[in-house]
Amino acid sequence: MSVSILEALMNADYNLQNNTGSLGMFAVNMAKSQLHNAVELLNKGYSLDDEVEPLLEQYGEVENVPDKDSK
Repeated sequence: MSVSILEALMNADYNLQNNTGSLGMFAVNMAKSQLHNAVELLNKGYSLDDEVEPLLEQYGEVENVPDKDSK
């Protein structure tokens, strides 16, 4: 299931706010990754409604995703 950039930000916020128990560090690391991907895509001109996973599947990692205008 693919999530939008807005949903990735919301997931990151949830993981940072609820990082208790044995999965605490895992949740924090996942939130950091979600946040990084969302911010990078926004900086590249993508909107909050654009989906994250198809871009990551196509380009491998967020740093390889081209700016939205150059796609």
